[in-house]
Amino acid sequence: MSYVVLTSKERESLCDVFFQLKRWGERFPNARIEALTALRCLKAIHSNAIEDERVDRIFLQVLLHNAGISDKSLISDHYYNASRELRGQEEMLRWLEGKARERAEFSISLLIEMHRCVFGATMPDAAGRFRQAGVRIKGMRHRPPHHSQVQELLYQKFMGINERLFAIGPITRSNFLDVLSISAEVHYLVAAVPPFEDGNGRIARAAGDYAMLAHEFYYDVIMTDYRDGYLDALEECSLADSTPLLHFIEYSYLETLRRIEGFFQLLDTRRD
Repeated sequence: MSYVVLTSKERESLCDVFFQLKRWGERFPNARIEALTALRCLKAIHSNAIEDERVDRIFLQVLLHNAGISDKSLISDHYYNASRELRGQEEMLRWLEGKARERAEFSISLLIEMHRCVFGATMPDAAGRFRQAGVRIKGMRHRPPHHSQVQELLYQKFMGINERLFAIGPITRSNFLDVLSISAEVHYLVAAVPPFEDGNGRIARAAGDYAMLAHEFYYDVIMTDYRDGYLDALEECSLADSTPLLHFIEYSYLETLRRIEGFFQLLDTRRD
């Protein structure tokens, strides 16, 4: 096990930082939008970098901001496709933010639209369509279910996840970790099923974030530096127990929130 498990004191620190940022975000809504935007961009870059080690995140920043040469296909088809998938990822996350504001439940159609948004330009024949064959998950011993079982399994699991997620009321210190637990559960569910021929990792991480966005949390950005620990956590999970991933997410989320904490400390409170 190479991932870090927070101590009880560090877990208290996670709660402290979260609720301090929550208060600042409510007091300065424009700053909250700015922080959410920054994390969305960072999320898109690192989520793609975890899957594709050939295009370093330095170049993903170029691609996300449409800088450099205008025609990326002049470099390579792979680089060009990376640019389209990265922008599709960022667009999908924007769309998820809107669905979270609507309090839309997890559903088959939500998952399909997420996948179509990211991969519609690069694999039009497979984007938004559940796999029709077996798949192997790189780096995991877990054997995914037969493709004929995917839709029913997701439907059944989503029912329970929605019931628990949307039963949570205003966020307090007593239910804060419940949201992270459900985030880890749905994240692992999509990663372990997995429903699509390709691109399941990016969809799984976004699905986990959606559980958090539904309660006005910030994104959890799993940095590529944590890739080995993240994969170790996934490997130790099962459909009945996603606790190892929850432990990893607690660590990752504390690191994520600390990244934006300094930004809020820059705010000129005299403008309030």
